Amino acid sequence: MTRKRKKAEPTRPPEQFLELSEVLAYIGQVIARGVPGAVWVRAELASVTDRRHLYLDLVQLGEGGEVAKCRATVWARERFSLEGKFRQATGGTLTAGLKVLLFCQPEFHPQYGFSLNVLDVSPEYTLGDAALRLDALRQTLVQEGVYGLNRLLPTPADFARVAVISPAGAAGLGDFRRETDPLEAARVIHFTYLEATFQGREASGSLARAVAQARALHEETPLDALVVIRGGGAVTDLAWLNDLALARALATFPAPVVTGLGHARDDTLPDEVANIRTDTPSKAAALIVRTVAGAAAQAQEDARSIRAAAAALLVEADAAALWARDRILGAANRQSETARADVDALMRQALGLTPERTLARGYALVRNEDGQPVTRAAGVAAGQRLTLEWQDGQAVAVVQAAPATSAP
Repeated sequence: MTRKRKKAEPTRPPEQFLELSEVLAYIGQVIARGVPGAVWVRAELASVTDRRHLYLDLVQLGEGGEVAKCRATVWARERFSLEGKFRQATGGTLTAGLKVLLFCQPEFHPQYGFSLNVLDVSPEYTLGDAALRLDALRQTLVQEGVYGLNRLLPTPADFARVAVISPAGAAGLGDFRRETDPLEAARVIHFTYLEATFQGREASGSLARAVAQARALHEETPLDALVVIRGGGAVTDLAWLNDLALARALATFPAPVVTGLGHARDDTLPDEVANIRTDTPSKAAALIVRTVAGAAAQAQEDARSIRAAAAALLVEADAAALWARDRILGAANRQSETARADVDALMRQALGLTPERTLARGYALVRNEDGQPVTRAAGVAAGQRLTLEWQDGQAVAVVQAAPATSAP
């Protein structure tokens, strides 16, 4: 059974009370006594507003998921030296998304509430945090077995289809296109340009979408390379490229990745996983132009070699044909001479067998009554008149009896 609470009865206002300003002033005194001086504060910059003074929104995510928030101010009198110190060390300025270590004086103002007055900054912490984060991402890719995959692909020997990811309207893109547009105008290479955001909280999703578009292009018609470029920037600006999803997408991209990010001194995770790293967009363009020119020169040299080899084969074929013809003609001449000699011998033999030559050697020629030569005894009958012809004369004889013949 639940007991009902009695309704609070209105009471008379106390005779002693504090004004709101007095309460806020008291709170300010408590804070001043509790934190007597400036302290180093570690946090992330959620936003930075420039209105002569720099107004910072600091956040920190607790282990339990709670979020701590606080305002901070860099007053104009400290801003010049503080920003100069940070720029000299990192190459950039205080921007949203950075992890920072600030030397701050807590302050509670009755009108503006609690805030921190920033007196100094430690750039080394920001750089160190970025380095630690880069190393952690690198180790993750190594453990996944994808860190060196794109570097295992063959280096392009020529370029015909290339996708390029770049910030829209960036100076680096202009530098790149000054070198490569003539190749596209000559229809040597077809470029597809994909826009993406390269810094800020939108960078990760924007770059991931651009790489996905490039992968779809490759699946439709294979690309020779994916080029990722942006002009020079501060270390803190380029740190946005050290993104796990982007690095994984580039490391596993099915075509060689070429990077041209920042300057020679800059180092990003996409540079590490790329097949080819160039320092700037201009150098990436120069690589493509140089490779295409080299491939064209090699093609010309190959064509000359093929023509020379063909000419040599023709010369050898002509020489072989002449040699074969000479051999055939020689053989034919020899056969002709042999045949001529054989014919001459046969002619001499035939001439030696004429009746006149036979009679001259002491033989007689027997003819019948018709004047035809009788060459066999079987052709002679009794009573037949035969004419016997010698070299020096003829005689007529009558066969007295049929000559005896031997069996054939």
